[in-house]
Amino acid sequence: MKVMIVDDEEMNRDLFSDLLEDEDAISSIKCYESGNKAIEELLTFHPDVIILDVMMPGLDGFETCKKIREILGSNPPKVIMVTGMAGDDVEERGLQSGVDKFYFKPINVNTLINEVLS
Repeated sequence: MKVMIVDDEEMNRDLFSDLLEDEDAISSIKCYESGNKAIEELLTFHPDVIILDVMMPGLDGFETCKKIREILGSNPPKVIMVTGMAGDDVEERGLQSGVDKFYFKPINVNTLINEVLS
């Protein structure tokens, strides 16, 4: 299984990567600091799961997810959105953009691992 982590905060990318790197089911993890960079690499990396932040420079997580769905069409990866962004409509916007699962930070470590592996 290949995992793509997209978050503009290096600390978050490192944290998620460190949590997942010891899982036997995961063969590769790539991290990107922006939605634009992740989309550029999408077709060459072919992730099975994408962990996506909302607030990023350039394309935000919502727009990034929409573009991922447009590009990969009928065979999209699972997209897990994890954000510290507050607001009543944030989760709804995520689901409307095509996110499979939505979590607010801080997320329970086991919850994230289980969601990636399921």
